[in-house]
Amino acid sequence: MKLYSTLLILLFSISTAFSQKTANLTITSNKDIPEGYYLNIQNKNYGFNPDKTIHELELSVDHPEYAYLISPKGKYYLFWYEEGDIALYFEQGLFKNKLKVNGSDSHIVFEHLRNASDFESFKAVFESNKNSIVALNYIDRYVKFIDFSKEEFIEIYHMISEENLQLTPRFIAYINTLDKEKLVKNEKFIDFKGYDKDGKAFHTNDYRGQYLLIDIAATWCGPCWGAFPYMIEGLKKYKNIQYITLNEDSDTDGWGARAKKRNLEINWPVLWEVESGKRELLLQYQIDSYPTYILVNPKGVVVERWNFSNEKVFNLKLKKHLD
Repeated sequence: MKLYSTLLILLFSISTAFSQKTANLTITSNKDIPEGYYLNIQNKNYGFNPDKTIHELELSVDHPEYAYLISPKGKYYLFWYEEGDIALYFEQGLFKNKLKVNGSDSHIVFEHLRNASDFESFKAVFESNKNSIVALNYIDRYVKFIDFSKEEFIEIYHMISEENLQLTPRFIAYINTLDKEKLVKNEKFIDFKGYDKDGKAFHTNDYRGQYLLIDIAATWCGPCWGAFPYMIEGLKKYKNIQYITLNEDSDTDGWGARAKKRNLEINWPVLWEVESGKRELLLQYQIDSYPTYILVNPKGVVVERWNFSNEKVFNLKLKKHLD
C-alpha cells in the first residue's frame, strides 16, 4: 500500500511538471535599450543587460497576464502575454517609441479594444471576448477614460455574467455612480461615514463649524508621504481646521510601517473603509490623482480643490481661507 501511494505521488508530480505552462519572452530593439528601462512582470522588475541585443525571459503562467515595459521617466508600455513564444520589439525613435507584440492572442484582444473607433466596434470585440480576463480587465481598468454614453456602458454591463462581475469592481462602482451627484467646487460637500483601521467611525458632517481638509491619499503614493510633514505644521498653526485622510487602498500594515519609518505622528483620522462604498465615493469625488485635497468650509461648502502640490502651494491654500 505504501509503495502504491508513493507511485501515485510520483505520477502526480510528473503530471504537474508536464502541465506547467511557460511563456517565453524575447525582446529586441532597433537600438540598444538605454539604461534605466526595465520590465515589470509578476510583481518583479527585470533590467536589461547592456551587453546583449536580444533579451530573453522564461515565466510560468496559468492564464493570460499583463506586464509593463517602463522607461526611466516612468512612461509605461502595457502588454499581455500567455503560454508560448512571445516576441516583443521596442522601436525607439523621436515621437514614435512603441512596443510591438507578436505571438500573444491576449494582446491582440487588448489592441482591438484599445483601438476601437466607436462604441459598435468596441462592443463587437468585447462581446466576442466577454469571458476573457483581458476584456474584463480592460473595462475595469479604463472605464473612466472611455467616452461612452450612460446607455452604452449599461449595455456592456449587461453582457457580463454575474460570475464575472466580481472581476470588475471598478466598473461596477462606475455603473453604480452614473446617476449620483459629483463633487463640484463652490457647491455642497458630499459627506461620508468612514472607518479607521480599528473600525472606529468618523462622519464628515460632525466637523461643521470649522474647516475640514479631506486628504485623498494612498500607501504607495510618494508625494502623499512627502506632504505629511508640512500638513502637520499647518494643523499646529491653524486652530479652526481638522484633517481627514482617506486612503484608496487597504494596506494598513504597509501604511503603519511607512509612518513609523518616517517618524510621523499623524494625529488626525486615517480612514480605510467608507460606509457607502469607497470606490463609489472616489468616483463621485472624481479622483484621478494622489494626493488630492478638498477643503470644506464651516458651512459644508467645497471652497478649494487641488492635486499634488508643494509646501508653498499647500500653505497658500490654507492661508487664503484661514488667516
